[in-house]
Amino acid sequence: MNANQPPPGVSVIIATYNRSNVLALTLKSLIRQTYQDWDAWVIGDACTDDTAAVVNSLGDPRIRFVNLETNHGEQSVPNNEGVRRSRSAYVAYLNHDDFWLPDHLEAALVPLENDEAELTFGLLDIIGGRGRRVLGGAVQNGVYRCHNYVPASAWVMKRELCERVGPWRSYRECYDAPSQDWLRRAWRAGARMKQVPRLTVVALPSAGRLGSYAERQVSEHRRMFDRLCNEPDFRERELQALALEAAVLDPRLGNTLDAGLYIRRGLKNLVRRILLSFGWSPAAMLMALRFRRKGAYLRALRALRGLGNERR
Repeated sequence: MNANQPPPGVSVIIATYNRSNVLALTLKSLIRQTYQDWDAWVIGDACTDDTAAVVNSLGDPRIRFVNLETNHGEQSVPNNEGVRRSRSAYVAYLNHDDFWLPDHLEAALVPLENDEAELTFGLLDIIGGRGRRVLGGAVQNGVYRCHNYVPASAWVMKRELCERVGPWRSYRECYDAPSQDWLRRAWRAGARMKQVPRLTVVALPSAGRLGSYAERQVSEHRRMFDRLCNEPDFRERELQALALEAAVLDPRLGNTLDAGLYIRRGLKNLVRRILLSFGWSPAAMLMALRFRRKGAYLRALRALRGLGNERR
């Protein structure tokens, strides 16, 4: 960007490591946005594949690739570097293996520009490794609380909030994901964080796919991106699938005979209420009990993805 030109409206931060085949599709979902006043900082965590060539092949000068010299094995450092380099009034994050529906930025910016919120998050279609769908980002009364899980690909925020909360902490300082640690810090700082009640993100998490990095898995992403581009009723179809799956598991509807499911859910909610009454995060406490050490959760995810203990 020319120093004399005003910054774009939104800077999109994309941390990546050796998933260029999937990253290409993710960036195409960004290029398809109805809101076009953006730039993107793709920050490689010392990538060793053809990520630079893939970014350049898109031919979009708004997308810049910066490859860090040192591999940090997580998203925190690349995300912080992206924020440091950006200049826009608004900041958004996009995981390198997630997709945005075309109106994601447009919908997210409305409450921010009207000063109704400092951070907004859309709904996510989270598709697990076995095809099970979960609606992410759905929160009670449309307002974030510290027990909610909202992936970073859904966030769009005012730059002032980035500066007030501070950088992402390393996974070595967290019991659970640094993204959720950052959200809780924002919540404790009194940030106004509002749900946008619209499905705008599709996520196929690598955490649910054994060997996803080592095998450079991409077939699921290609099928989903093809649907996203070619099905005019894509959102309606996915919402229908999500509704059907939720209806089977909803205790109020009684469409499943799995009594253990309801008992486990009730016990979990009771524990959550107790932890929240003391101001503790249920997710962080669960990870602390399960893995015992800070950073152990992310190290376990790296092993599942086929990256061992050295990389993300």
